Amino acid sequence: MKIAITWDYELFFGERSGSVAQCMLEPTERLLTLARKYDIPFTFFPDAGCLMMFEEQAACREELQRVKTQIQTWDSLGHETGLHIHPHWEKSVWKDGRWQHDLSHYKLSDFSADEASRVVERYATYMNTLLTRPLQSYRAGGWCAQPFAPVAEAMKKAGIRLDSSVFRGGKNTTKPYQYDFTTTPKAAHWQFTDDPTVEKEQGWFTEVPIASMNYSPLFFWKLLVLGRLNPSQHKPIGNGVPVKGGGSKKDLLTRSHRLCVSADGYFSTQLNRALRRADQAKEPFLVVIGHPKALTSFGLSTLEAFIAQHRTQHEFVTLSSFL
Repeated sequence: MKIAITWDYELFFGERSGSVAQCMLEPTERLLTLARKYDIPFTFFPDAGCLMMFEEQAACREELQRVKTQIQTWDSLGHETGLHIHPHWEKSVWKDGRWQHDLSHYKLSDFSADEASRVVERYATYMNTLLTRPLQSYRAGGWCAQPFAPVAEAMKKAGIRLDSSVFRGGKNTTKPYQYDFTTTPKAAHWQFTDDPTVEKEQGWFTEVPIASMNYSPLFFWKLLVLGRLNPSQHKPIGNGVPVKGGGSKKDLLTRSHRLCVSADGYFSTQLNRALRRADQAKEPFLVVIGHPKALTSFGLSTLEAFIAQHRTQHEFVTLSSFL
């Protein structure tokens, strides 16, 4: 089986964005060290809008240069870079030494079709100036890839052929999120034209969904207890605050949720379970999502154990290899 471990490389979008050093640079350097140790590739999705706003803000120029250097380093090492868009950066402002985000424009669909297309074109052009390996893959910020039709032509022009925003069974209509993946095809991957949840033969785009599974309340109770008993192992390296809307603590502790298979923190304990299920279903690949900002010492150790255990029997690959 092919295993693609993917990372959304970004700040937080809540009341506190966190620092570039702790949310992006430091955890990613630990991931690159891990990749070198086991000679495996990752796929990174840098938040393009963030980098473009850093270009305009003098106070962020030094951090931006460090980020560019890190991106170019992983590019030179054979890791893939995909297009990742959180378009609310178009409305974000730098005030009193920090970023303030307007989440009323969290999704591309919050803009007109023309505005959204221009965002895609500008962000893709900018990212390609940093890379020797042009963009081929896309992941929508917050999984909000619907509707896709208004930006389909812009994605084509940008050279995007593969999307990995969908995870089966996922649904969230709590602002600022808006996605519904409850009717996705049962295939391991599929072609589509203007909706990543609708298969179209000979479609320009390929959907390679992120793996998903059900997480019970017990899982989140364990996470809560471990975080309090051993914060040094379970506290994220990133020092920001997540955007609200992903489910309240009470909600997570009282009912099951269909969520992505993830390398974030304690979620990494479910990687072997996800792989076993994919094997039993004879699926050809497993796509895992993670966020450097959400990496923990415990999660990194668990991820390393997973890679060490499976790298001879399975093949770790980049997303674009599925094309």
